[in-house]
Amino acid sequence: MDHLLFLAQERTDSAWLALHSAGSQVTSSLSSLKDGARTALQQSLGAVESRWVSGELTQRVRLWLAQLREALRAVKPSLIYDRIIIFFVHEVTRPHLFFGGACFFLGSVVGVAVGVRLRSSLVAPQRMRAVVVNAYRGIEAIGVVEDVVPPRIVEPHQVLVQVKAAGIDYLDIKVAQGYGRVLRQQLNKYNPNTAGEFPVVLGRDCSGVVVAVGRDVSRVEQGEEVWLAVPFYHSGTLSEYAVVSEDLVAPKPSQLSYEGAAALPYSIMSAWDALVTQAGLGPDSTAGKRVLVHAGVSGVGVVAVQLVRAWGGSVTTTVSTRAAPLAQLLGAEDVITYDNTNFDTE
Repeated sequence: MDHLLFLAQERTDSAWLALHSAGSQVTSSLSSLKDGARTALQQSLGAVESRWVSGELTQRVRLWLAQLREALRAVKPSLIYDRIIIFFVHEVTRPHLFFGGACFFLGSVVGVAVGVRLRSSLVAPQRMRAVVVNAYRGIEAIGVVEDVVPPRIVEPHQVLVQVKAAGIDYLDIKVAQGYGRVLRQQLNKYNPNTAGEFPVVLGRDCSGVVVAVGRDVSRVEQGEEVWLAVPFYHSGTLSEYAVVSEDLVAPKPSQLSYEGAAALPYSIMSAWDALVTQAGLGPDSTAGKRVLVHAGVSGVGVVAVQLVRAWGGSVTTTVSTRAAPLAQLLGAEDVITYDNTNFDTE
């Protein structure tokens, strides 16, 4: 009995496997048929669309060619030729042709000259002129040399300026005597634009045109007119080119000439530092106060006297006897002439 049940179960399992295999084959056949039908339908639609697009494109091209043909038919070469002949024969005279040719020639020459001039002005030369000292011996060591190597941009925040005008300050004489030499020596060790301690370029401020900028510069642009001032330990501005940080550069006021702009930056910064940073004065805190300004007609003194007066303060200044009228003209109320006055008694 057990053997019969085993055989019956075996036959049942075989039938189930055969039925399952047949079902899988039918499912696979139906899926293949479905995919084939879908592909055929897509190909048919693509062919229809392609034929429609191709037909529409052909119609548009034919229409455009027809319009072009009509336009060409309307153009009569003989009519154009006749109009050109009439214009040059009856309306244009020899003086007109001569004047037009001369203007064209002169315009071309001027354009080329201006282009070459602008290009050459924005390219730093291999050597430049500069006012330098090659030894710390004071005024006797100051000289103009022609073979100074122009500085180049070595930091992303630096600006290369073509100097148009530069100012000279009393501090330059002190630099020529050795003022700041220790700090300058240490900084030059890390400055690729200096090959040693000398030459030292003099000058603290200048105005000019930006020739090139570092990749991180955002305050000024190439070709922009600027003015600037540099500290005592920095390479000076009495040269044809100067490289400075963009923090030391500002756009030049349009109402100032290059010469006027070159005379102001260092004096303005020094006066501002003395009055605002050191003394704590300003537009809102100077009114009613008396401020002593030594050397009231020096570069820094001229600016300081006028700032104090503009802020509502009173100025007492010290000057030479011959400079006293100028000090009063600038706004100083009390003028002490140091060449004939005892300061202790004053």
